[in-house]
Amino acid sequence: MTESTPTAQPSPLPSVMKHLRALVEATGPSGSEEDVVQRIAAAARPYADSLDVDAFGNVIAVRNAAQENERRCVLSAHMDEVGFRVYKIGADGFLRLEKLGGLDDRILPAQRVWIRTENTGKLLGVIGTKSAHLLGDADRANVVPYASLYVDVGARSQQEVLEMGVAVGDPVGFVGSLEELGRQSGRYTAHALDDRAGCAVLLTLLERFHETPPPVTLILVFSVQEEVGLRGASALARHLRADVALALDMTAGDDTPEFSGAHLHLGAGPTVKMMDASTQAHPAIRRGLLGAAQKRGLAVQREVLKGIGTDAGALQYLGQGVPTGAVSVVNRYTHSPVEVLDSRDLEGAVTLLEGFLHDLPGLDLRFTALPDQSPDGKASG
Repeated sequence: MTESTPTAQPSPLPSVMKHLRALVEATGPSGSEEDVVQRIAAAARPYADSLDVDAFGNVIAVRNAAQENERRCVLSAHMDEVGFRVYKIGADGFLRLEKLGGLDDRILPAQRVWIRTENTGKLLGVIGTKSAHLLGDADRANVVPYASLYVDVGARSQQEVLEMGVAVGDPVGFVGSLEELGRQSGRYTAHALDDRAGCAVLLTLLERFHETPPPVTLILVFSVQEEVGLRGASALARHLRADVALALDMTAGDDTPEFSGAHLHLGAGPTVKMMDASTQAHPAIRRGLLGAAQKRGLAVQREVLKGIGTDAGALQYLGQGVPTGAVSVVNRYTHSPVEVLDSRDLEGAVTLLEGFLHDLPGLDLRFTALPDQSPDGKASG
């Protein structure tokens, strides 16, 4: 009798990936983030000194510093995902959709989707497409506009759809779960990594400060409706008080065969944003993040990407304006059901932000040094 070779067991998932796995199971298109709110509130409550869900749906978890007069830092990640709403139920039993967020029409046909109903839970549907055998030359050459797409829920009539509990306005999201690519690659695919991955980083940071209070008061914001215009963060900007604000989001990786001369690589570390369409990173925040990475020997990438925006675009207007920046995690195939990230980049984002928070009490927050200003950016005298 021969002994069998033991099967290699996968390494246990780090905390940030466990949080991510739980969060991507939720369906939460913009304006319908309730399931995500419930999961995040349950995960954050044991570690936060206070937790609130505002009228807009934003979750705000606060972990106080040991000293009352320490600086206050907002860290924000958004809960919503790109998706759809049902806008019409046809007499033939097919659903028509309205987009929520920046979806690419090319990838929509032949996708599996969840329709989240008010009373009967989630229903599975598929976005229909012409069978390959029935395509004409024009069909092969053209992208089907989303207004022509439809969802098949297996119904034969409008009445059957209504009996399933589906109503106009119900949110619709892609089907997916967190799965590792290949074998022990450390790279994972799912829908809604943008930005449940950022939410997972914030939850992990909160856990890190469970035993010992953070060096600054930490205000974690899990925002709603980022994908449709930074609406949740904009509502908070009117009343939230802070000295510094950072957004944590995903950014579009271009290290695939379609592109030459890639700028943002999967697995090369989190990015420190220099600018995007919504904000120019404050010089003090750029210096602080890059310095925190250098001090800890952490690889980071510098990001300049005009075609993207984050909650930082709203948070920069807190009060009379605060030093604001952003950290991103590189994400391939953004706004699709098969987004891909490298778990090491996610863990790097946790390390970078934790280091930045430890350095923040001594960070010079001035935009530029003037002789009559103190290092906290306030005028002397």
